[in-house]
Amino acid sequence: MAGGRGGGKRLPLLALLALLALSAPPAAGLVALGRPARRAALPLPRPLPPRRPPPLLRAANPDPSSGGPLGRISRWLRRLAPRTPPPTWLRQRLAALRRAMPLLPLFLAIALLLLQAARRAAAAPRAVEVPFSAFMTLASKEPASISALRMSISRFSFLLDGQPAFTRPVRAQFEFLSFLHRSGVEFRAAAGSSAAGLVQLLFPIVWLGALLSAMRRQLGGATGSVAKRASALRLSPSEFTFEDVAGVDAAKREVREVVTILKDPARYALAGARLPSGVLMVGPPGTGKTLLARVIAAQAGVPFFYCSGSDFVELFVGRGAARMRTLFKEAAAAAPCIIFIDELDALGKMRSMRFGGSNDEVEQTLNQMLACMDGVDSNNNGVIVMGATNRYEILDPALTRPGRFDRVVRIPLPDERGRVAILKVHTRKLKLAPDVRLEQIAAATPMLSGAELAALANEAAIRSVRRNADSVNMEDFKGATDSFITSRSRAMMGNSLLGKLIPGS
Repeated sequence: MAGGRGGGKRLPLLALLALLALSAPPAAGLVALGRPARRAALPLPRPLPPRRPPPLLRAANPDPSSGGPLGRISRWLRRLAPRTPPPTWLRQRLAALRRAMPLLPLFLAIALLLLQAARRAAAAPRAVEVPFSAFMTLASKEPASISALRMSISRFSFLLDGQPAFTRPVRAQFEFLSFLHRSGVEFRAAAGSSAAGLVQLLFPIVWLGALLSAMRRQLGGATGSVAKRASALRLSPSEFTFEDVAGVDAAKREVREVVTILKDPARYALAGARLPSGVLMVGPPGTGKTLLARVIAAQAGVPFFYCSGSDFVELFVGRGAARMRTLFKEAAAAAPCIIFIDELDALGKMRSMRFGGSNDEVEQTLNQMLACMDGVDSNNNGVIVMGATNRYEILDPALTRPGRFDRVVRIPLPDERGRVAILKVHTRKLKLAPDVRLEQIAAATPMLSGAELAALANEAAIRSVRRNADSVNMEDFKGATDSFITSRSRAMMGNSLLGKLIPGS
C-alpha cells in the first residue's frame, strides 16, 4: 500500500515531464521520462548555406530566403534577370539607335512642322470644284463673282463669292470649247490620278536627293581621303641595282653612303654621327631621280613609301596635313625606312610666292611636313625623307635647310661618257647589229637625259621591227635620232614649217 501510494504521487510529475519533452526539440543524450536512453540519438544534418544573390538583389533584400514581400520581390527579379547575352542583331539595332539619338530633335521638329501643316490644311475651308463650262459662263456673265484668280497649267484657283473654288482647264482647241459653251453643253477636265500628283512631286524629291548625295560624297571624300595613304613597298635588291643607274657617278657615290648607314648604323653611331634626316635630289627631268631612290631602298632592304607632292593637295583645309601626319606615323612604325616625295615643288613651294591668303590647304600641309621632319615632337628615329624636284629655286628655305634635308644631291644631264653608259644599260635586251657604235650615237645626242636615251633606243627597236629585221642596226638608230630630235626641237620644227610655207627656201 505504501508503494502504491508513492506511485500514485509520481504520476502527475511524469506526465508533466512528458509534455515538456514533447514541446522541446530533441537533443543528444536527453533522458526520456527520467530514464537513460538505450542508444545515442543521431545528429541532424547541417542545413546548406543559402545561395548568394546578385549584388543588386542582395542590396534590395539581404536575406532572399526570408519571407515577406522583399523576399518575394527578390526571387521574382532573379527569375527575370537574363542568363544569356542579347543576340547580335539586337545589339546592332541598339547601337544604331544610340548613333541616331543626336538626330532625334531634328526628327521631332520635322514631325511638329508636318503636324502643324496638317492641322492648318484641315482647318482651311475645302475648295469646291467647278466645271470648266460653268467657269466660262461665270467669266462671261458674272465676272464680279470671281476674285483672286490664280492660274497654272493644270489648275485655276479662285474665290467664288468669297468661297474657295477651282477648276481644271480642258486641253482642247479654243474654237471647239467655244462651240460647246454656246451649245450649253457642260464639260470639265478629266480627273487626274494620284500618280500624276506624285510625279509632279517626284522631280524635286529626286533633285534634292541627288544634291544631298553629292554633298555626302564630297564630305565622305574629305574624311576618307585621310585613309588614302602611301603604301610601304619592299623592293627586290636583284631588281633594282646601282648598275641600272648610269651616267650619274657623282650622285651614286653620295647616296651609296646612305645605304651603308641604313645597313650598319652602329658603326656611325660610335663616331657620334646621326642618320641624315633628308636627302633632296635636284636635277632636270628624266635624269633618274626616282630610279635612284628606288635603288637606295632596294639595296638597303628597308620599306619604301612612295608618294607625290600633289597627293597632299586637297580641296578641304586640313585633309593634306592629316594625311602627312598619318604618313610619318606609319613610317615611324616601320623604321628604318625611306619616304620618297616626288615632285616636291608642288608641295614645298616658297610661302611668299603664294597668292590668295596664307591659310590655304597647301601651306597647312607644308607646315605639317616641316613639323614632322624637324619639330619639337620629332627625332631621328630611322626615317629618311627623300625628295625630288627640278625647280630647287622655288622651294621654301625652311624646307631645304639642314636638319630637314641634310644633303642636296645634284643630278645634272649626263656627259658623252655618261650617255654611252646609259645606252649600254638600255640596249642590254636589244639584239644589236655589228655595225652599231654607241659612242657615235652618244656624240650625236648632246643634252639628252637618261629617259630620252631610253626612248631613243626603244624607237630604234621599233624601226627594226617595221622593216622585218632580226636585229637593230645603225640606220635604225640614226633614223630614230633624227626623228626624236626633230620632233622635240622647237627651232628645227619652225625651220621645217618655214620651208614648207616658202618654196625654194
